[in-house]
Amino acid sequence: MRKLVLAVALLSTVLGAGCKHQGSQKLEGRWKGQKAEGVPETAQVSADSFATGTEIIAQGNQITIHTPGGKNAPATYAVDKEDATTLVIHTDRDNSAETFTFNEKGDVMVWKIDSQRSISFKKVP
Repeated sequence: MRKLVLAVALLSTVLGAGCKHQGSQKLEGRWKGQKAEGVPETAQVSADSFATGTEIIAQGNQITIHTPGGKNAPATYAVDKEDATTLVIHTDRDNSAETFTFNEKGDVMVWKIDSQRSISFKKVP
């Protein structure tokens, strides 16, 4: 009986650790901004400059967004929704939903800033 209790306790620990949130494999890695989309034509050059100076680094359930204005400290994120091409997350710093879409290869990502504006990113090897 003692062995059975130990086996169940060990199995619970292993299965419990497997269920722990580890982030999204889609988002994992380093992403470099490529282009801003959905901005007025008069702001395109400065928006593209901001986009190309932006980098997202995701490791496990930690995400850091570096912008031309400075480096931000990592935040812990949770996955709200994930399917083949879309990921919706929120962080412990900002509870608003952030939506990312991915191409089939998973090497291009679009971060939807709001209903009109977005930044496209390329995964850095």
